[in-house]
Amino acid sequence: MKKALSLVALLLILAVGPAQANRYDLQLGKLVDDGCNISCAQPLFNGLMRELGLVLGPVFLSPAETLGLNGFAFGFEGSVVPINNNRDYWKAAEGNPGSVVFIPRMHVRKGLPFSFEIGTQMAYLPESELFNMGAEIKWALNEGFYFIPDLAVRLAINHTLGSKDFELTNGGWDVSLSKAFGVGGMVSLTPYVGYNMFFVHASSHVVLDNTSARNQVVFASVDWQDNMMHRFFAGLRLITNVFEITAEGLFSDQKLHIFSFRLGFDY
Repeated sequence: MKKALSLVALLLILAVGPAQANRYDLQLGKLVDDGCNISCAQPLFNGLMRELGLVLGPVFLSPAETLGLNGFAFGFEGSVVPINNNRDYWKAAEGNPGSVVFIPRMHVRKGLPFSFEIGTQMAYLPESELFNMGAEIKWALNEGFYFIPDLAVRLAINHTLGSKDFELTNGGWDVSLSKAFGVGGMVSLTPYVGYNMFFVHASSHVVLDNTSARNQVVFASVDWQDNMMHRFFAGLRLITNVFEITAEGLFSDQKLHIFSFRLGFDY
């Protein structure tokens, strides 16, 4: 067990190692310059926050079934996210974004009575100082019946830490279906699918613009009621003994898709 924990910690350290470059420490003041005033820059702020919220949003990476009263699961997760790096808001705020970002994540879940489950996760945006902390609760309305797929609903919320320019929160609710199949008496395969109603909410701190006058500006908030998005996900979990591997694709109506994996332990 100690070796497994050490390996997971090492993987996370390696993943967050490039943070010194601070490539994605976004500077909102750069959105406003001598050629683009605050009114012109507001749509750039809106687009940037929506996309960053999607990039850092919660993924599922588990079937609908819960862990059970005494269950506990933890693991290392990673998400590969192709971003729209040719958009003006990325270029203005950051300057040289890559076309793909990799989001490492630590995720812990604990089973509760009555088919409930709670969890917490921490994600990191490499080459930045941005961390995403989140919490979730899941309830399986149906699980364990031989012929009927498991059905669960989940609520999740995340908040981004580390930015001096903005506050960003994302989350939502989802519903999922899954069904486990035994293979050879040693391996369990569980495909799952689901739908997620996702929101992004963001506000700006007071920032100095990039004009010659260096004015103080504040962007209007990106309200969650006006920034609801639809996401669909499908995945497959393989579990043998206590070790699990999960792969998942998450597809958004905003044409920003996330491909994730999980290596963990499920007790």
